[in-house]
Amino acid sequence: VKYEVDHKLVDVKKRGDHWDSGCRTLLRLHRALRWLQLFLEKLRVASDDSNTSALCTEAYNDSLANYHPWIVRKPAVLAFHFLPGRADFFEIMNMGTTENVVETLGEAVPLISKAYDITQDLYAQHGLLDLP
Repeated sequence: VKYEVDHKLVDVKKRGDHWDSGCRTLLRLHRALRWLQLFLEKLRVASDDSNTSALCTEAYNDSLANYHPWIVRKPAVLAFHFLPGRADFFEIMNMGTTENVVETLGEAVPLISKAYDITQDLYAQHGLLDLP
């Protein structure tokens, strides 16, 4: 990030010559990490009969949807309707019992949050959170 900013390899005000910078790519991954963090936490604390599609949609609406135009949001939400239920989702994860999955998510989500927070702080320091 520092290298790209110092060498003016990222245009912070408009989409210019450096539209494919590493900063933009990392920002997109950072936003996706936020969605993953929210979804996994919702999945972890949800009841066994929770609707995985609704949990995923809520996480998406609270994160990535803010950066997607309507034409992307609608198919994404439609795709979430094809997610399996929570129990089946956990079975597909192949991590043992529901209790094991919940425990593992309880360990993983804080680490995901920490990684997200580090990148969030770095991008905020450099004024890169709203790259065009």
